Amino acid sequence: MGLELKKRLKKISYTLRHKKAFLKVEKQLRGKNTLRGYLHDIDKPFLYLALWIKYEDIQKIHRKNSKHHVRNNLVKSKDDLIDTVIDWECARITKPDKPLNAYETLLKFYPDKKDEFLPIIRELLPHQIKEACIKEKYRVLSERLRYCCKKTKQTCLLKAPYIYNFNAYIER
Repeated sequence: MGLELKKRLKKISYTLRHKKAFLKVEKQLRGKNTLRGYLHDIDKPFLYLALWIKYEDIQKIHRKNSKHHVRNNLVKSKDDLIDTVIDWECARITKPDKPLNAYETLLKFYPDKKDEFLPIIRELLPHQIKEACIKEKYRVLSERLRYCCKKTKQTCLLKAPYIYNFNAYIER
């Protein structure tokens, strides 16, 4: 039981760091902290303290009952969607394994929700969309420039191999 309690206390500590990051990002994007921000993920520390609830079930319970999580059947307001975007944005601050910004998170994990979230990201984080477009433009450009020589299997940055006739140079 000691190891389980230690694990739960670490999760509570993490949740509090996440709440702090959420409030910081909320202040940047909304211009102020709201009651919603202060109550964000408030259930999680209490769930982790409830030792009769299985550790593995806590995340499921939280996601099922929190409007800022995408994959549940709760009716969401615009403020709930904004909370989701803020949550995605602050995840990269507190979760080293999740380096994506809000726009990249939308594209990678929730492409079916673009209609709901794109207007909010466009309003709150327009620079992320511009940066993604520039990255994509350069990715496509570099793909066009990349050429793989079939004989040597080497990649070079040309569309086709440049033929240099060394013998013609010597004969001059």
